[in-house]
Amino acid sequence: MYYSRYNLLLTMKENPEFPYAIMNSLAGSFDLVRQQEYEKLQEIKKDGSSSDPQFADYLLSRGYLYRTREEEEAELQRRWPEFQKALHETEPQVLLVPTYACNLACTYCYQNGIKQKTQLMTREVADAFFDRLAEQFPATKPFITLFGGEALNAAPRQMEIVDYIVKRAAAGGYAIAAVTNGYDLAEYLDILQQARIKEIQVTLDGPQPVHDRRRHTANGKGTYDKIMVGLTEAIGRGVPINLRAVVDKSNFADLVQLAEDLEARGWLDLPASRFKTQIGRNYELFECYASPQHLLDQAEHWALFLELAEKYPILKKFHRPEFKGINHLVQSGELYLPSYDTCPAAKTEWVFDLYGDIYGCTATTGQDEYKLGTFYPVYALQEKEVKEWQERSILSIPECRECEVGLICGGGCGAIAKDRRGKVLAPDCHPIKEILNLGLQYYGDELLTMGH
Repeated sequence: MYYSRYNLLLTMKENPEFPYAIMNSLAGSFDLVRQQEYEKLQEIKKDGSSSDPQFADYLLSRGYLYRTREEEEAELQRRWPEFQKALHETEPQVLLVPTYACNLACTYCYQNGIKQKTQLMTREVADAFFDRLAEQFPATKPFITLFGGEALNAAPRQMEIVDYIVKRAAAGGYAIAAVTNGYDLAEYLDILQQARIKEIQVTLDGPQPVHDRRRHTANGKGTYDKIMVGLTEAIGRGVPINLRAVVDKSNFADLVQLAEDLEARGWLDLPASRFKTQIGRNYELFECYASPQHLLDQAEHWALFLELAEKYPILKKFHRPEFKGINHLVQSGELYLPSYDTCPAAKTEWVFDLYGDIYGCTATTGQDEYKLGTFYPVYALQEKEVKEWQERSILSIPECRECEVGLICGGGCGAIAKDRRGKVLAPDCHPIKEILNLGLQYYGDELLTMGH
């Protein structure tokens, strides 16, 4: 018998009956494991045989065992079209950058390296963008996300071009979103509501003193109060808000006070369709961070959240972490589809900017060495580079194909892989197993009540 290379034996939240769990991302199987079953699994893993035929048959039925390695390889190939179909059905996101200029001077701006690009999009470039959208997406309409720099700066000329873009989006039947620091959100709501708004992402890094220390204007003025005015108005109008907090070692604990503020405003009681949260880490690319000693890796990040949430339950209401699919398992009773690729670049995500340049994703936006082509004044795509991004999956990265967490990690971020390893078809590894173990600690009680 062949013990699947995608089996993960994980540690459950402490309980007397099921100290472990096993999951397999290829088969989509998850089971709680007793101590004696754990020992039997270790026996099979060691020499491929079992003293308990009934147990082995169960493992075969669940995809934890195959008769041969070739059978598992065939299953890996069989499920690949299923993933491709789901990817094809994903609503594409096209980001549009009207400017790289920004009205804030955040302490960790990941676009530090492109701050010299301060011009503003013209109507001619905006028209070329919409012409390109119609050609590139004739069947499935993408949604347009305004991105920057700061896409919603209330300077008169910028408001004029954004108004033009939103009117054209509405006329073309495109939904819009925006990634904004939120400082001028209130001034933009009438403009944005001319089209269907998918969501507005706004960043708050903690309560007022903490946020204002990290995210202030160029002259040092705090931004929290003004952002809250815009958020209050937007939420009152029913505009869907995605609130992002960017955290590191210096401000993680301050999430508690931020959560208490939002709870007092009643926002944490809103449905996820109107108000949701994300807890972000900083970009690990380029010139992104002034204090790298404050950065947390993914496992440290979620371990800290788990610790704080146990101590301050308001955080459990503020945000429900995914833990690489464990939350989805709790909510739906199923694991996600095997993820052959988690890099959206040049597949479900494209970026078009004010200079007529095309990039594959938000992480590479504005970085000349990652440019994939132009849409203005002429359309020209660098086909070879685009193909490389589009072919990126665990099937094209040998290290990922053999990795036990490959179908969860999906190869990671292509931009980080290229930045650190010199090529797109290389792995960007993350502590997936550690994060899954944290998820089983966090959601352990709920999993135990689901049965086994």
